[in-house]
Amino acid sequence: MGSAPRMDWNKLLDATRYGRESESSDIRSPFQRDIDRILFSDHFRRLARKTQVHPLNENDHIHSRLTHSLEVASVGKSLGELVGVFLEEQGELPDKLEPRDVGEAVQAACLAHDIGNPPFGHSGEEAIKDWFKNRQQDFRHLPKDCLADFTKFDGNAMAVRVLLSTGFHQTGMSPTYAVLGALLKYPWPSLAAEKDKFSYFQTEAKAMEKVADALGLIAMDNRWSRPPLAYLTEAADDICYRIIDIEDATELGILDGWFMFECFAEYLDLKTAPGEAYDWVWGAHFRQRNSLLRAKLITAATQEAAELFKEHYDAIMTGEFDKKYSLMEKSKTGICRRIHDVYKDISGTIFLSRRKAILELGAQNALGRLLDQTMIDVHEFCDKEQSAINKKVKAILGDEIIDAIPKGEKLCQYRVMMAIVDYISGMTDNYATDLCRKFLGLGY
Repeated sequence: MGSAPRMDWNKLLDATRYGRESESSDIRSPFQRDIDRILFSDHFRRLARKTQVHPLNENDHIHSRLTHSLEVASVGKSLGELVGVFLEEQGELPDKLEPRDVGEAVQAACLAHDIGNPPFGHSGEEAIKDWFKNRQQDFRHLPKDCLADFTKFDGNAMAVRVLLSTGFHQTGMSPTYAVLGALLKYPWPSLAAEKDKFSYFQTEAKAMEKVADALGLIAMDNRWSRPPLAYLTEAADDICYRIIDIEDATELGILDGWFMFECFAEYLDLKTAPGEAYDWVWGAHFRQRNSLLRAKLITAATQEAAELFKEHYDAIMTGEFDKKYSLMEKSKTGICRRIHDVYKDISGTIFLSRRKAILELGAQNALGRLLDQTMIDVHEFCDKEQSAINKKVKAILGDEIIDAIPKGEKLCQYRVMMAIVDYISGMTDNYATDLCRKFLGLGY
């Protein structure tokens, strides 16, 4: 029997840019250029007013998608460099690359990992999915794989679309293949998605074939193997959102001010007596105490996640590592397992807090109203004679967006619908709320 196919780091760390023949020769590395393109994009800037967990919060200490993405990128860079050193020791790091290059590739992917999320966080995703699920009969003429893009809508796929897109976002960012690989946490389409998690819409299906070939991903049933760096992007996200969600809940009074200390101090050797190191925590403000715990938790979890990558390295490289598990979930007794278990126990308390529940119901109504209004007569966009509503929606989106879609092609309506979803998912919480008020006739 032959050996199992194995991915190759010479392809996985390919610095060639998608959609470009040549590369700049400035002093920055290709992956640093990816970082800069994402950081300076308007898509990234809008994350400042998009919900991480708690919508429309006036408390300046609460995370937005922007601050979350920056923190994930910091952890991702460290994870990438730790794995880069490991690859160098294994003799598998490609020539002319250094561990810091691996760190920068993961850092760029981490910056982009939430760039496609709609307003109001996961509630926004659910609102879009629910709207289309409730109207499947209206769109039953669409191919199943296209309809599933809407009924299973996922911000991960929209992030890939933003980077690659020739749709509403026009030219995309021409990222390197390595960074695209680090972003592909779910390299399969919506129709093959479990728990509505997938990495590309049908609009990007052809592009993904090219990306998978460039990266040397292993073809599997209705999907490709997960690129190894995607596990690091996922781990950085898992570490940050679990710890930070708990910290934010403490800030908002959803959890007690001593909650983090009571759950994690013993695991971090912080059960101190008077006169010992860190004895100041007993009289400290809860933010100071949580800041210390956060730093130590992230450091310890990052180190463990890198070790877990090494432990499962062969299975990751052959695509045999179970797609149902993340690196963090493979921890048995370490700090990653403790963070995972604590978060699992209290996530219901965080996500069902009264203020959050009220605002999320409002958010779902707002996005529902936006879709109600913009999807009216959507089938007529592809006709020669468009309705009065079509013309108004077209004016909102921009004539060039709709006019760029060939009217005679089979998937014209699907592409128009995707352009509208592009527009709505790109909104900030504030803009979506304001536009909904205007659509309801409540003025300016």
